[in-house]
Amino acid sequence: MATRIRKEGLPIERPSMLIGDNPSNGGYVSCPRCGRPVADGVVRCAGCGMRILMGVAASRALLFMTTGAVLGLLVGGLSVGWIMSLSRSAQPAPVVVIVQPSPSAGSSTPPGSSAIVSDVDPLAASALRQIASTDAQLAGSLSTLKHELKAKSIDTGAISATLRQMSAAATYGSSVVGYLSAWPDASALQGEVGRLYAQVRAVAANGLGAQLASTSAYAAAGNQMVALLAELDATRAAEFQLGASSGIALPGAPTPNPSPGDEPAPSS
Repeated sequence: MATRIRKEGLPIERPSMLIGDNPSNGGYVSCPRCGRPVADGVVRCAGCGMRILMGVAASRALLFMTTGAVLGLLVGGLSVGWIMSLSRSAQPAPVVVIVQPSPSAGSSTPPGSSAIVSDVDPLAASALRQIASTDAQLAGSLSTLKHELKAKSIDTGAISATLRQMSAAATYGSSVVGYLSAWPDASALQGEVGRLYAQVRAVAANGLGAQLASTSAYAAAGNQMVALLAELDATRAAEFQLGASSGIALPGAPTPNPSPGDEPAPSS
């Protein structure tokens, strides 16, 4: 079917709008402005020059797409905020547990009394406890090392493991000994244990640098470590004396002997 129109006094025959059976086979759409059939995939009408996007004016299609994007972002943001608020409200409140320190075995401080006097810096007091614990580990490793050196056959692997343990303990002790600087009464002890830890690490590094097959090298390093730690008992005694005079209970501290007046009377 055809329609005749008159433009500028001349008769023109213009076909009516055609619509393809299948858009994938090259269908047509009608121009929203002049009604001229425009093939799929063509973005500009040949009659009036309007830009067309999926059968709709490009300006209107762009408005639809922009509006849809804004609404999508708005709805998505509100949904995320709602979900996060639910997750926060569902989390239980943190429980703060206050643990009361219990008196350690062999502690010279009776239960219920203050372990640290007010004039001792808390970090310095904590450092003294950790140094005492480090020296207790060194004393245990020293006993093991002496036993390994007295064996009929030197086990370089066992001596190597012991030297590594002693080096690790001395390294940790070196990391906390500096906190004693805030405690004037501990200045002498700080210098003593600082030098001791540095020497332990040096002897251990020298021995561990030898080959495991070198029995003589490990035996020499072990004997050097034993000679170096001969002063360990005196150092630990100085630590215990400083802790007792300041009211600080140290791990491994000896239990004070009861005074004669505290001894129970013999039964009749």
